[in-house]
Amino acid sequence: MRDCRKAEEGERPFRKRVKSALALAFAFSLLIGAATAGAMGGGEDEQERVRLGARLFREDRFSSREGDLVSSCSHCHLFSESPEGPHAFTDSFARSWIPWRTGDPRREALRNAPTLFDVGIMPRLHFDGEFESLEDLVRGTLTGRTFGWLPGERPRALWQIRTAVLNDAGGATMPGVAVNPDAPPADSYRAQFQRAYAADLRDLAESEVLDLVARAISEYMRQLKSGRTSPYDRFVVANGLPVGPGPDEAPVAFARRMLGRIADLEAKRKLKVDRRGGGFDADALAGMKLFFGSGGARGAPASGNCVSCHAPPLFTDLSFHNIGVTQREYDRVHGEGAFAALEVPDAEQAARPSLQFREAISSGRPGNVDLGYWNFIKLGDSPLRRAGESDTRLLRRMIGAFKTPTLRNLAYSGPYMHNGLLPSLESALTELVTLSRLARSGRVRQADDELALITIGDGDIRPLVSFLNALNEDLKARIAGP
Repeated sequence: MRDCRKAEEGERPFRKRVKSALALAFAFSLLIGAATAGAMGGGEDEQERVRLGARLFREDRFSSREGDLVSSCSHCHLFSESPEGPHAFTDSFARSWIPWRTGDPRREALRNAPTLFDVGIMPRLHFDGEFESLEDLVRGTLTGRTFGWLPGERPRALWQIRTAVLNDAGGATMPGVAVNPDAPPADSYRAQFQRAYAADLRDLAESEVLDLVARAISEYMRQLKSGRTSPYDRFVVANGLPVGPGPDEAPVAFARRMLGRIADLEAKRKLKVDRRGGGFDADALAGMKLFFGSGGARGAPASGNCVSCHAPPLFTDLSFHNIGVTQREYDRVHGEGAFAALEVPDAEQAARPSLQFREAISSGRPGNVDLGYWNFIKLGDSPLRRAGESDTRLLRRMIGAFKTPTLRNLAYSGPYMHNGLLPSLESALTELVTLSRLARSGRVRQADDELALITIGDGDIRPLVSFLNALNEDLKARIAGP
């Protein structure tokens, strides 16, 4: 599923793979939805809402029938066992496929599909921070381009969503048996919404139905949490190490405290490391020291400076940074220095979000580029504003800034970066080495300050990969259940 560059040639094989993957996703998302609901501490109403959300998550009848593919949330956010193995609620495309429409003949979405693990605690959603709540994200997705809908077709999308849930007969309808409209089958959407929200879908307007659908799917997604059972997590517990920064403790200060604790345990020969391999071993420990290292001073040891943006336990700061990924993609297409020369309006002139600056990079349209959070940052009350910083200066710093992804379960969420152009952890780290060198020489436009402080070299990639692999939990066991 990785080669999404050959869309036209691979159409039929893709359809077969999607059909197979979605069939498996149906079974396993039902299992996960039921298991999650059963594990919740809430009452029966809350469990019913999660079960309903799990079913709606894989519902493909909300998708436009004028496109050449049907879509559901599980179409791009797979979890189940597939021919490729489990996924961390994502797919294996660089950019997920979307329905092709004659009015908008594109095959790929704008970006790579991120994992949904821990999405319920993220203050802003999508790599560009477009949405401020899960409910907003679901509403926008079900009525947007991902589901095959074009601009101006939202009323049609609303009608189709309401029609799909209102007319659903569940699995209880038998051929030749009339359905009593006042007593819907127990597993129909009407009955499920009645139990979960005490709402009769027949009494609701189209927008109200969409709100309830979005609410149910959001409640399901809030239960999708990383298990914190990785080799790294076990290493931390075994050695009595802190799980994450304390209140008001900066990530770099936490990293120094963590490395100090590890050094003390090593000096006393009390540090517990997996000596047999397969867990948190010596290579992972070496990578951890690089990952937690910071500084960047001349003559200092190699430093990944990773923890400044990827502090545990989430391994993301949920903020937005420009590390030059968009610039590298743009310059590969349009030539070295093209991104630096691209005219981007300042705060007073900018109309945001911008169609031009929220588009895929292509050789035929040199002005099109994805500027990320530049499109959606709220200048008036942004916590990213520095003391005395003007709107124009703040907006300039957001050029090419994207949300920091979590580093948990990377084995199940490749390819990497928001554009999905890096197929392996090794290639992603190699790219970071290059970008940090460019930043130190002033050749990354509006580079995040932390980028230049990454001072690792090619020889540091292997231990860092070992550490990142130690952040993977066993999703196969999680699928199998107890």
